[in-house]
Amino acid sequence: MPKTKYLNEAEKKAGQNAMYIEETINGVSYSLLADTIVYLLALSFGASSLALGYIASASYIAGVVLPFVPRLFQGKNQVKVQSAVWYLRGFVCLGYLGLFFLEGSAAVLLLLGIYTAFCIFRMVGVALNDFTLKSISSVSNRGKVVANVNVAYQSSSMIVRCLMALVLGFQQFSGLFGMLMLQMIGVVGNTLASRKIRHIPCRSVVTYKKGRNVWVLFREAMQQHMLSRRLLLRWISTCVAVIFGMTVPFLRVELHLSGSMVVLYSVALGLSAVFASFFSKQFADRLGSRPLVVLSSLFTLFFLVIWVLLPASTPPIWFFILGFFTNFFISMVSILVVRLVAQVMPDEEAISFNSMVNFVIAIIAFAVGLVSGMLAAQGELARNLFTLEGQVAGNGYSLVFIFALGLTAVETLVATRLQEVGSYSSQAAAAVIFSVHGLQAVSMLEKLDRTTNPAKRRALMLALGNNLNNIATSEMRGILASPFSTDKKEVLRALADRPRPALFDVLIRIAQDNDSYVQLDAIAVLGSYGKEPRAKEVLAQLLLEGRWSSVRSMASKSLARITESTEYLSIVNELSLQARHIDEEIDFLLAKRFMDKQGLFYQDFFLSVEQRRSATFRQTRYAVLASFLKFGSPRLSNLYELMNNGDVKDFLSGFLTEARDLPQIDECYDEILVAFETENWGYVRDFCMGVLDICDVSQNPCFENLRLGILKGREMDLALFDIQDFLSELYFSYSLGKNSRS
Repeated sequence: MPKTKYLNEAEKKAGQNAMYIEETINGVSYSLLADTIVYLLALSFGASSLALGYIASASYIAGVVLPFVPRLFQGKNQVKVQSAVWYLRGFVCLGYLGLFFLEGSAAVLLLLGIYTAFCIFRMVGVALNDFTLKSISSVSNRGKVVANVNVAYQSSSMIVRCLMALVLGFQQFSGLFGMLMLQMIGVVGNTLASRKIRHIPCRSVVTYKKGRNVWVLFREAMQQHMLSRRLLLRWISTCVAVIFGMTVPFLRVELHLSGSMVVLYSVALGLSAVFASFFSKQFADRLGSRPLVVLSSLFTLFFLVIWVLLPASTPPIWFFILGFFTNFFISMVSILVVRLVAQVMPDEEAISFNSMVNFVIAIIAFAVGLVSGMLAAQGELARNLFTLEGQVAGNGYSLVFIFALGLTAVETLVATRLQEVGSYSSQAAAAVIFSVHGLQAVSMLEKLDRTTNPAKRRALMLALGNNLNNIATSEMRGILASPFSTDKKEVLRALADRPRPALFDVLIRIAQDNDSYVQLDAIAVLGSYGKEPRAKEVLAQLLLEGRWSSVRSMASKSLARITESTEYLSIVNELSLQARHIDEEIDFLLAKRFMDKQGLFYQDFFLSVEQRRSATFRQTRYAVLASFLKFGSPRLSNLYELMNNGDVKDFLSGFLTEARDLPQIDECYDEILVAFETENWGYVRDFCMGVLDICDVSQNPCFENLRLGILKGREMDLALFDIQDFLSELYFSYSLGKNSRS
């Protein structure tokens, strides 16, 4: 059968594994070829603030070439094109070796030229990579896949930056030679990453439709409210990231830190990005991106205010800490925005669409980079801009951080206006993230996703049922909405123990659904919702109009738990005569126990005999009645257990020995034992009736009605009875005799 361009699950899994490995290698190569090391090279040749601003935005400025990508590679396999441009990205970096022979402005120009070429090939790859990421993930796990990709990239990047700091810390490697040596290692790593990309399954090709240029796609995107706001958020968040990249030269220019210390700072930023990836992996697919973007933007605002006001004389460690937390929330926004855009990215013209998105980023980033560079050049003005309690506050880059602050404020506003189907509100998301119970619930859900052992799943569902956080409630709602789930009954059991008003309507719907396989369980749970007026109405309706007798019996039990009145007792008494199965009989008996406080139903003690029920049915019914009255040891169910498993004489002698504290049994001990051995049921009945005739239990109406019910057996045909009936007669006669007032 021919395959479509869409991947199956096995191919997606293989693609994810290949991308994780590729991103791990890419984290190493990119850290050695770009970012911090380029800043250090530029500063070593005396680059100006404008040049540093250009470097901060060059990765995005290169997007100006993207409109030509669909035309240039039309009809080519997307992954193969991505692999080729990744290889070229590393190849152009061999030009950095020319820095050995240049100085001053010429070296800076060569550096900027090579870095620009590097960024152009990188940007083409990124445009293709966004669609590749979408093709190997699905709606349900896209947030997790995006986060895993970032974890793979940032983890290896962080490790290699630590090694960079170590290498640059040695005097012989701290200069140009050491930095270029590291870059050549990066070229090798980049080549390996390029080869690994080819292992990602892909049947999609680059497409281009004549007349569908960047301007047309941009105009169409802006006319769609959902898409336009997500793209606007993507562009603004990128600008904030570009500006925050200026903190690297800030440490060198304002704090005068060494190259190795600046690299260590970049390690801290990488570590924060790893944490951001882990965090988004845990929460993005469950809470949605929108609320997390809003919360992250608000925290970014807070930390940027500190960047604005913190003087350069502050110990460097505080800038490291501040950078860690600021970059954490900036990275969170970046990861989440990628997920948001991927959700609405068109399958057709995907490369053209990404080219348009990154082309706009290029223009904006270029402007932002230049503005940031110019603001950084106004150091004297920035240092005297603020005073706090008579002290000068701020630093030479305060204007740069104010610029980022303003863009983040706009980002927050756009995020609040964003619409995302199925996402939590910001308040609800905060209740999960900033709550111990919320974090515990997320941890349990992650374990549930990985656990197949039934016993462990039951334990986790029980723990989840005791967690009242809204994310636990949401997960339980989802399980109950499923037509079939192995966890559905466990959820209902949890709701019986810990009722949740938020799920009451769901329970009502299931309880009224005659074709739901957990209808009876849902009806039973409604008995725990006594404070809900609708619960009584629905249960009464099911009692009167339920399609199945099992539904009516279960409804009677739950209704009795809620009302504990005689309002529906007559109906329950009538319906109980139609009980077909023992579980229905038990439900009706439990209902009567709550509704009939006088215990009139005990007068139907031998109803199962009259109905010619089986031995199992009779034993169960008698044992249930005994459990209501709590006569104590010995328990009737234990006597039946011994009788069913062993010799009657051995079983009965133990019971009779314990029962000899009743004078009548003590006097007739041997005769009773012989009567059971010889099946002399007439003697057994006469003995029991004799005990009950002189028994006075009028102080307890239930006991009295039970006595009257057993005495009715005197008028019944002896042939209808068997050993379980006589054993129950003997047990209850003894128990009532023990409780007699005379």
